[in-house]
Amino acid sequence: MLKENGTDWCYVVPGNYGMDFLRKKLHVDTALSVKCSNYVGETIEDAKLLGMKGILLIGHIGKFIKLAAGVMNTHSRQADCRMEVVGVHAAMNGADAAVVREIMDCINTTEAMEILRREKLIEPVMESVMKRIEFFLKNRAGEELEIGVILFSTEDGILGKSENADELLKKIQENR
Repeated sequence: MLKENGTDWCYVVPGNYGMDFLRKKLHVDTALSVKCSNYVGETIEDAKLLGMKGILLIGHIGKFIKLAAGVMNTHSRQADCRMEVVGVHAAMNGADAAVVREIMDCINTTEAMEILRREKLIEPVMESVMKRIEFFLKNRAGEELEIGVILFSTEDGILGKSENADELLKKIQENR
């Protein structure tokens, strides 16, 4: 419907957490957003088919951390690699085996983030996670669709942004 009404740029959120974050933390017009549920990959494909110019994905770490493993259907029945992704990126950034095992035993990303906070690893882990997310999203979007992402948690706010996230935020608001 957005494209039909002349919109070429929009926000994409999985659900209410993303929508609330858009409204309450980023203070943007949610009328320019689309809910994708768990179907990130299909949403990217649809945006390309519709001829959209760009989309900015905004999602909670509990769902979007899976993008760093190339998982584009984020439903837990499809794949649940949250702790594996956090654990590997923690190890890549200096966490020892005991810390990785502790992360692997976490039930949710909130617990994992507490461990990263304690180990002073949030920033380097989120930096390497974001690089992988960007790689997979750009690969899926191809040249015809500009794509970016913002990853957040309820406790910490914005955890990471793609290089073009701020530019996309501006483009979406300007190209109403």
